[in-house]
Amino acid sequence: MSETLTMSKAKRIIFVGTPDFAVPPLIALIKQGFNIVAVISQPNRPQGRKQIIVPTPVAKIAEKYNLLLLQPESINHPETIREITSLRPDLIITAAYGQILRQSVLDIPYYGCVNIHASLLPLYRGAAPINAVIIDGQTETGITIIQMDQGCDTGNILLQRKIPIKHDATAGSLFTELAELGAETIVEFLPQFFSGNIVPIVQNEQNATYAAKMSRKTGKINWQDSATVIERLIRGTQPWPGCYTFYRGQRMKIFAAEIISQDSPLGKPGELLSCDGGLIIQCGVDAIKLKEIQIASGRQMNTEICAHNYLPGTFLGKD
Repeated sequence: MSETLTMSKAKRIIFVGTPDFAVPPLIALIKQGFNIVAVISQPNRPQGRKQIIVPTPVAKIAEKYNLLLLQPESINHPETIREITSLRPDLIITAAYGQILRQSVLDIPYYGCVNIHASLLPLYRGAAPINAVIIDGQTETGITIIQMDQGCDTGNILLQRKIPIKHDATAGSLFTELAELGAETIVEFLPQFFSGNIVPIVQNEQNATYAAKMSRKTGKINWQDSATVIERLIRGTQPWPGCYTFYRGQRMKIFAAEIISQDSPLGKPGELLSCDGGLIIQCGVDAIKLKEIQIASGRQMNTEICAHNYLPGTFLGKD
């Protein structure tokens, strides 16, 4: 083992994260032998219809590997700050934690705090960069490790790694790819960082864009949009918050679709043109074939099976 790597693995690291995205980086750090002195995650919350308390994905990993686990309501609370300070961290690493770290926390570690962000900053700062790149039709994305400051993903860029976005990528599949890339990148980054071989790059504010938090309303289809825009929305909101429209007053969830090119429109936007081999809907430009749907409280179905339940000439989108 090189002297640089040995030195890096002796540094005291606190890992801060909550959802599935943060799990691969944490596991990679553990398996590579980095010194994780504590893990901080959001408090466990009730989930599902029965409101059962479920540990966060990161909390589960901390418990599995017998790491010290802290789950404060606020990482910025004075008592939590005292506890973090007592652990004498050299570095804090965050990944999708869900709370803003104030300066009083950022100042604790000798090397400050770094964040693993799922976009090529300064593009797509904010809460939902993975969804946004698909919805916007981007062809590449990646992981950026930044030195954290008080802004929202505004700190200096320390390392970036790019990947192409597959033509059929969903937010779910891209999430998995980027989580794994985040794991590879943070392990690559730490020895370079601790040895002083990283040159920070100031973000260009003129190129900055923002990816707002998704809500259930994000996935509502506007049939005046082009088939290309709608197909991206379906993939970019899958599996959450999901894409939907209405058919005869019932909410229709849409899980998969394909674009049908047209020389000219065959109906009005939202009109069901055909049920032959699936549900083909007229869009503002071109048409789209719905492949996987779910009506109200029914089950998810392939439209080739359920197409006989629908009538050409009817319109989607009226709730």
